[in-house]
Amino acid sequence: AYGFRETVWKPVLHMGQTRVWASRQGLSRVRWSSGFRSLKTAIPWLLPGLVILGLIAGYPMLFQGAMALTDFSSTAIKDGLRGGVWREVWSGITGQVEPVQARIFQRSLSKEVHYSGPTLILQLVGGAASELVVFGIIWTGLSLFLQTFLGLGAAWMLHQEGVRFKRLWRVIFILPWAIPEFVAALIWAQVFDPRFGWFTHAAKTWYETADYPGAVNFITQWQGNPTYALVVLLITATWYGFPFMMLAATAGLKLIPAEIYDAAAMDGAGTFKTFTLITLPLLKPLLIPAVIIRAIFSFNQFYIFLVLQPPFPLATFSVTSFNFFNQFGQYGASAAINLFTVLILIGLILWFSRWSRAAEGYTYA
Repeated sequence: AYGFRETVWKPVLHMGQTRVWASRQGLSRVRWSSGFRSLKTAIPWLLPGLVILGLIAGYPMLFQGAMALTDFSSTAIKDGLRGGVWREVWSGITGQVEPVQARIFQRSLSKEVHYSGPTLILQLVGGAASELVVFGIIWTGLSLFLQTFLGLGAAWMLHQEGVRFKRLWRVIFILPWAIPEFVAALIWAQVFDPRFGWFTHAAKTWYETADYPGAVNFITQWQGNPTYALVVLLITATWYGFPFMMLAATAGLKLIPAEIYDAAAMDGAGTFKTFTLITLPLLKPLLIPAVIIRAIFSFNQFYIFLVLQPPFPLATFSVTSFNFFNQFGQYGASAAINLFTVLILIGLILWFSRWSRAAEGYTYA
C-alpha cells in the first residue's frame, strides 16, 4: 500500500494538479515532475505483482459481486459455470431483463441463473441478519479484550527483571498459535465433550466432593445453552489468539528505552501510573495494528464455530456463508453475505482506527 501510494497515487495526483495549474496559467505543454517519470520506470516492476494479485484476489471478489446480484443456486450450477452468472448480470445492468424476486432464506429451484439485482445485499443491510451482526460485534469485542488482556499481561510479566526461564515460557505461550485453528478447535471439543471430556470427569468429581451441580450442568448443557456455549467459545478463542498479542506486546516493550522508566521512578510514579501513562501509550504503534488484525480474524472466526457447533445465533458470518454455500446450495446468498461482511469490517476498522488514533503514532524520544 505504501509503495502504491508513493509510486502511483501521488504521481497521478500531482499530474492532475499540474494540469489544473497549467490550464489556469494558459500553458499548453507542461514538463512532468520526476515523480511521474519514476512512475513510468516502476510500472514494469509493479505489473507482474498487480497481475498476480488481480488473479488471486481481484477476480474472485469480482465474481462474488456478480453472484450476489443473482439467485445462483446448486440447481443452476451447470448454467452458472457455463457463463450464466455473467450473462444475467450483464443483461440486468444493461436493462435487458427485469430483476427477479429473491429471498436471502429462500433457495431458487430453477435450473437457470436469474438476475436479482442488489436485493439480497439490501435485505442484509435492512436487518435480515441483525442477530448475527449484534453477536458478531459482541463476540469480536469480548474475544479481542480477553486476548489482548492475557497477551499483554503475559508479555508484561515476562518483561520484568528476575523472571527465570523467560525464553522457555515464551515458547510455551507461543505453542497455541503454532497449532492450526482446526486442530485447536478439535482439542477443545474433546476437552468439553459432554460424555468423555476430561473437563466432564473433573466436574463430576467436583460435584461428588463439593456437592456443586452447576459444574455438571455446564458440561452437559453447554451445546444447547447459548450462555454456556459462549463461555466455551471464548475460552477456546482466547487460548488460540493471545500468543499473537503477546508477541506484539513483547516487541513493543523491548523498544521502550529503560531511561523512561528511570525518569518515571525518580518522579515518584507508581507501577499503575507507569503502566497506564507510559507503557500503554508507547505500545500503541505496535499494539493497535495487532488488535486490528486479531479483530478481523475474530469477526471471521470459522473453525472454532464449525467444530464446536454452538446454538443459533452464536455464529459468525463466515460459518453462515459456508452453510449457505455447502449445505443449502445458495451460492448467490453466500456471496451476498461475504460482501456484507466486508462492508461491516471496513466500517468497524475505520471507526476503531479513528477512535484509537492509530495513525498518529508515538516517537521514542
